[in-house]
Amino acid sequence: MFWRYIARKAATNPSGTLLPGMSCSAIDQGEYVYDWKKTRSDHMQCEFIEFSPI
Repeated sequence: MFWRYIARKAATNPSGTLLPGMSCSAIDQGEYVYDWKKTRSDHMQCEFIEFSPI
């Protein structure tokens, strides 16, 4: 019934390059916490994810 989901992005090769001129260490490496208490919707590229308590 009660849940908590934590997602974290990490650059496993921070010295590498993603695109010419873009370092892997420059990408978003944030932590995102989702839980049953908050209704939240996120757009993730071409997908849409909606979190809700029910």
